[in-house]
Amino acid sequence: MSREPFVQGAEAGVAIVPDSADRSARVHRVEGLEIREVAPGDEHGPAAEVEQLAVRVAEIYEKLGRQPGLEPSADVDRLFTELVGLSSEHGGDLSAQAVRVLQHERIAAELPGLHEVCARGEYLMETHWARRIVAADKPRDELEGFPYLDNYRDLTRLEINLLRCFGTEPLAARRICFLGAGPLPLSAVCLYEELGVPIDLVDHSAEAVALGSACVAALLGANTGADPGAAAGGVRFHRAEASEFAGVAEADVVVLGALAGLDAKSKQAILGSLWQRLRPGAVLLVRSAAGLRRLLYPAVGAGELQGWEQLGVLHPLNDVINSVIVLRRP
Repeated sequence: MSREPFVQGAEAGVAIVPDSADRSARVHRVEGLEIREVAPGDEHGPAAEVEQLAVRVAEIYEKLGRQPGLEPSADVDRLFTELVGLSSEHGGDLSAQAVRVLQHERIAAELPGLHEVCARGEYLMETHWARRIVAADKPRDELEGFPYLDNYRDLTRLEINLLRCFGTEPLAARRICFLGAGPLPLSAVCLYEELGVPIDLVDHSAEAVALGSACVAALLGANTGADPGAAAGGVRFHRAEASEFAGVAEADVVVLGALAGLDAKSKQAILGSLWQRLRPGAVLLVRSAAGLRRLLYPAVGAGELQGWEQLGVLHPLNDVINSVIVLRRP
């Protein structure tokens, strides 16, 4: 049977399937995107396991809510680590079991609150580590202790290769813009080290912009051996809402962070603004989540993608948490 090939990343454990791919295979279809399940789990996961997972996730959420704060501590770190582990171990694919857990009565009603808790915990963790890196005599050595560093590096490389897969050479980009940078902008550091392309970082928080600027100066300056301010000159910081940053019009590639717009209405407002501001042909990478990884980050649905040329989607099956949707401004 003749069919168009699909691109598969064996090391990453992902499959990207063109819209015209063989429909006899098992696929998930969302507004022109077809995602082949490379390693599907049991399509009819035992009800007892679904119940066990849902109950445990609900317990973790309740315990996090009882903490005096979500700053890094032994208890907070343990709870978030377990939640990430459950999301990765049981939710890396698009199995029916993951859907059942997300639809469980103890999870569905609490999912927005869980996203807020995870977002707050991630921000405080990044703030903690950004301060450690900036204060360190050897910022690079301090960075190596960050527990999710390899995740950032792997996600960056996946996104670079994904751009190339769909015909965009990131090395040729005039500027790259990252919306929702946070206080520890490791995505920008990794992108700049891989590509050397000028990067704009945007965040609405004054604290995040100040800490992120200092962190990038310390890391890029330490990496190049040059003056920190000059070394970080290719990375510009801006305090603005993601939906209001006019400078995005200068970018050939834009990355929308997973925590930029936690609910569908906010995400749609950002995407609508980007559609208005980006030049035709510009590429937008939208970080999302699939399977049980939706416990950690909100998923971007078909309703938010209307009007965009939808090129593809990547759902990593390894330790990389975020899915990536590739869009082009028509």
